[in-house]
Amino acid sequence: MFSYCSVKNKKGSKHRIVTSGRWRFAAAANSLVAMQTHALAGPAILALALCLGAGHAAADARQTVNDGLAAFQAGDTDKALALLSDAINSRDLSGTILATAYYDRGGLYLSRNDLEKALADADKAIALSPGYGSALKMRGTIHFAKGDMDAAIADLHAAQQVLPDDDGIHVDLGNALRSKGDSAKAIAEYDSAIAVRPTPLAFAARALARLAAGQNDAAIADFGEAIRLKPDYAPAYLNRANAYTASGKFDLAVADFDQALKLRPGDAGALSGRANALARLGHADQAATEYDALLRANPGDAMLHRKRGDVYLAARDYDKAIADYDAALTLTPGDAGLLLNRGAAYHSKGNYARAIDDYTAALQTTPNDARLYNNRGNAYAAMSKFDLAIADYDAALRIQPGYADAQHNREGAMKAKTTGKAVHG
Repeated sequence: MFSYCSVKNKKGSKHRIVTSGRWRFAAAANSLVAMQTHALAGPAILALALCLGAGHAAADARQTVNDGLAAFQAGDTDKALALLSDAINSRDLSGTILATAYYDRGGLYLSRNDLEKALADADKAIALSPGYGSALKMRGTIHFAKGDMDAAIADLHAAQQVLPDDDGIHVDLGNALRSKGDSAKAIAEYDSAIAVRPTPLAFAARALARLAAGQNDAAIADFGEAIRLKPDYAPAYLNRANAYTASGKFDLAVADFDQALKLRPGDAGALSGRANALARLGHADQAATEYDALLRANPGDAMLHRKRGDVYLAARDYDKAIADYDAALTLTPGDAGLLLNRGAAYHSKGNYARAIDDYTAALQTTPNDARLYNNRGNAYAAMSKFDLAIADYDAALRIQPGYADAQHNREGAMKAKTTGKAVHG
């Protein structure tokens, strides 16, 4: 049990903050793959041991807080909350002592994801003790979890003024900035965190910001450093695997997905990513088998049907591809990407009329997609409907001037129209 007696700190507030863990943001799903960059580590409850000269009622209230800490450490959050509430409602705590009690209870509420109650207690702690750095940090955490990034950033900046050497605040602030799309400022905060204390979390968070900034190689290096510091860091393997996939390094991606799966057997993101990387390596049968297993566990997942359909399309197994696209379109009707791919499968089978139907349906949703006009033009040309084909190629070129495929195909259609020769495919 931690002990507490009121002492002056360098800012003049009567706080000696002793914590059992650091508050962390609950991570948002982000650009490349959902990764839990922060986990709530458990409330930093302060045991308020009796100080000499304290009144009897105040001493009893402080002991109640100590009992609340003991209940939390024993895993009884309900009892801990009840005891802290009793101490607060007794009216026998005041000033900075009461502020710490609100802070502690707010931390418990936050650990239970009761954000409104946690925010109310953080507000009270800060109102009682302005400049309470840990409470400002916690309130920033709560605002982040509620999606209010501007308020989170404001509180974390204020917390930095009180706790300039807290690397966790730099990481948390970086996460909030990254959530707002400000990768450059986020990276600067992660740099500062690493300068204070180079943790796996800080490197992994900076890697995500670098990915968002298009710095793939630097991101891969940061994930590598996070893994070096924490060899069992499954999210870092998973995210580095996705970064390798984005860089076209599919063999390295498969190796990282394998490692992530050793640490987290059955992880859906790792299984799906591995299947995708295998498909890109040309291992269609193995990739399809892995999607089979995923779909048995998640039969209503449209994206899995789409990905398996893409594997079959690449392997020229058009009937199986169409069956998967059909299943996905049942789950997500009108999806333009699915219609485009199913149209390509029908087109490859020589069923040009069905392909045209799919391309046309997709254009209802995405009328400015030059690929759809080019593909439909190809289907019309294969049916010797050259005027319609040329009109579609012209539409593709208006949307995307210099579109080489559309220009080449238009020239072929013009020549076929003049010579009467058929166009195939």
